[in-house]
Amino acid sequence: MSDNHAISLFRVPSRTPHSIAYKVLNRRRTDATPLVLVHGLSAVGTVDWMPLAQGLAKTRPVVVFDNRGMGNSTLPAGAEPDWGMDAMANDVVELVKHLGYKKIDLLGFSMGGMIAQVVALTPRLPFSITHLILAATSLKPAHSDLLQAFPSPEESARAKTLEEKKKLVTPLIHNQDLLNRRITESVSARRPSRVILQQMDAISKYNVRARLPSLHVAKLPVLSIHGKLDRSVFYSEFAYIQKALPNIVVAKTPTDQFGHTWYDYFGTEFWEGVIGDFLDGKPQRDLAAGEPKSARL
Repeated sequence: MSDNHAISLFRVPSRTPHSIAYKVLNRRRTDATPLVLVHGLSAVGTVDWMPLAQGLAKTRPVVVFDNRGMGNSTLPAGAEPDWGMDAMANDVVELVKHLGYKKIDLLGFSMGGMIAQVVALTPRLPFSITHLILAATSLKPAHSDLLQAFPSPEESARAKTLEEKKKLVTPLIHNQDLLNRRITESVSARRPSRVILQQMDAISKYNVRARLPSLHVAKLPVLSIHGKLDRSVFYSEFAYIQKALPNIVVAKTPTDQFGHTWYDYFGTEFWEGVIGDFLDGKPQRDLAAGEPKSARL
């Protein structure tokens, strides 16, 4: 089986058994802590994390997966599973157990950041989390322009043309250099509207304000990545996370003027350095020494 390209299916034990599609990049690397990447609303993780996941996998195993009902992840015919954030977090827990990891690093982006928070807050985890990265996320329903980009339930039920699908995802893509690639990936991967609506409902009910400070008490190292141009999860949401986690580390970036898909700015190698240094316990790099000064838009 190809280490970097094969998609595997793991059947999650639950009242409505479903399968999670995943990849493990650099699986054979055993001297570094595996990094689990959790993507967000409407995302297909085995697609949308590339090429960042490939870059991060140069130095450690990296796990990417499709959230329940998305991409190559499957649901039993006629089943109506639990779509709550706790249930999606349990998918992560069960996947890590399935892979046999006793400790992991965890990165959650957008809705995936909410899922990652719930995983980290889960009592009696069968593995330890050594580092947590929260990217463009919130600890409650976020102030956002995102909902305007998605159709109503009635509109979602109607079959769409390719051009309509492109129009739907274009507002979510901030890096014009990657626009065509992201559009192609977005419309070619399986992203059922009914699942996206369930994810949106889970986001609307999410709130861990009272619980998140326990991660500060536990002294879990946490890194934040969030740009001030983010219209999907407004940057103002970071203040709530910072209040709950006063020792959170803010990633140093060439500028804070970047949007929601943060990994599409500054180049993959930049994020390999930021994330890799944090996970390896190294100090953040001095951007005054040769790093680019503006976002690559």
